[in-house]
This record gives sequence, C-alpha cells and structure tokens, in this order.
Amino acid sequence: MIEIPPEIVAGWPAPNYANPETKGPALPTIVLLFFALAAVALSVGLYDKLKISRRFFAEDYLIILAMVPTTVVTIIVLLSKWKYLIDRHTWNLPPQYFRPANIMTTVDFVFFALASTFVRLSFLAFYRRLVTHTKAQFYKCTIYFTMFVTSGLAVACIFALVFRCSPVKAAYDFNPPSFYPDYPYHCTNREMILFTGSLIATILDFWIMLIPIPLAWQLDLPLKQRLGVLGMFLLGLLICTCGAVKTRYLYILFSTYDEIWVSTPIWILSALELHVGILCFSAPSIRIVVREHIKRFHDYISSTFFPYVLYTCG
Repeated sequence: MIEIPPEIVAGWPAPNYANPETKGPALPTIVLLFFALAAVALSVGLYDKLKISRRFFAEDYLIILAMVPTTVVTIIVLLSKWKYLIDRHTWNLPPQYFRPANIMTTVDFVFFALASTFVRLSFLAFYRRLVTHTKAQFYKCTIYFTMFVTSGLAVACIFALVFRCSPVKAAYDFNPPSFYPDYPYHCTNREMILFTGSLIATILDFWIMLIPIPLAWQLDLPLKQRLGVLGMFLLGLLICTCGAVKTRYLYILFSTYDEIWVSTPIWILSALELHVGILCFSAPSIRIVVREHIKRFHDYISSTFFPYVLYTCG
C-alpha cells in the first residue's frame, strides 16, 4: 500500500464488505489456462530433450528453474483473488486483509523477478549456444553483457523493494484506519520502484528479442528455415506486449489511491508474461515433437494398411 491522506480516506464511499464490486472470475481463469498451456509446453519440450534429441543444454535447466517461481507467482495471483480478496476497491477490502495484501505484493514481485530473469537467461543461453562454434565475437560479448544486465536488474529491483522502508516492517503497516505506521519510519516510493523496474525490463525484453534476428539471417540455412527461425524469435513480441501493458498500469498507480482496484490487472499480466515466455521458449521443441509424431503416424499407416491394400488389390 501507499500513504493515503486522511482527506482522501474521508471522501471514500462507505465500505461494502457483503456485496462489493469485483473484477470477476475471467482474469484468474485466463491465468489458469495459460499456466496449464505453459506447463504442457514445457513438458513437451522436456520430452523432446529426453526422448528425441537426447540432449540437455544450459537453457533447458534455466527454463526448468523459471517454472518454479512461475508456479509460485501463479498461486499468489489466484490466492489474491480467491482468499485475500484483492480484486475490489480499496475501501471495500476488510481491514484484516491489508497486511497480507502488502506482504503478498512483495513476495509476488520477488518471485516474478526471479522467474522473468531465468526466462530471459534461458533465451540468452540458447543464443549463446548458436554462436559457440562461430567467430561472431561481437554477438558473444553482446549476449554476455545482456546476461549481466538481466541479472543485475533482478538483484537491484528485489533489493530496492524489500528494503524500501526503514525499518523494513514499515512497508507492511500501511493499514486502516490511518494508512500510516504508528511509529517513526522512512520509505521510498514503491510505485516508482515497480514502474522503473518494469519499464527497464520491457526495454530489455525488446532488446533480447532483437539480438538474434541479424544472427539468424546469417545462419547457413535455406530461406524457408531462416524465416521460420525469425518467426519463432518474433513470438517474443507477445512477452514485450504483456510487459508494456503492465508498465502502463503501473504508471496509472501514480495518479490513484485506489491501488488494489488498479493493481489487479498488474498481478494478472505479471503471471501471463511468465507463461507466454515459457510458451515461446518451448515453441521449437513443440514443433519437433509434433513433426516426429506425424512422421511416426505416417510410417505406421504406411506399414499397416498399404501392404493390406496391395494384397487385396492383387
């Protein structure tokens, strides 16, 4: 929560705890759907690595690591709706839920930062593997530098948010009726931390999406395959879109004291950003698995029915 002046609180409507206006069930349903898709996509990717390609690389371990905090973020988003009622106007939230809401916001951000960092590093590790046996020294340096920036951004944002108040516990004591801690404290602006971190992360996502495009065009592949590789990289636009929309909602927080109502889409978009990232990363493996199973099905049909047709026709 943020510091809410008494005159703002005095102007709010009377609390409606019994039948408040809420965001509805659609958003959590979308989160569950995309989490299921991401889990299936990752499972298909692991199947490809274990059964078809029989090779595991650094990016595979990183995307598995990303799935752990992604699952935590998804659970927090669902709990925020179903248990802690963070889907309504601030004045309609019962007082006992404010402190859990403050804590969950911090925990959600920490796990989101970890998950998004692992997703970005998995893409970068994949790019690094593409240039392992080439003389593209510039690309290698660019990838390593981007890895460093990605990791540094996560550490800086987590540290800035967790320790934004002195004492630390003050961050979780902006609760009614005063919406101020009842002891001396000093806090930096949480909304500024979240907005700045999200803006830099979105720019970083665009940068990571652009890195492999010149490289893919230089690969010794037929034109059709080059376009396919570029198409898979451009799926990263979906991640960038989620990040950009989320950053826009974070900007709105600067101009409202009804933070809980405005922040609901931010929670949802944070989870979707991770789910879409895992889906995009797994897309090449899904293509390989589908192609392999189509080939097996074709071979099965040919070996089972074609001899029978020849026999009956003969």
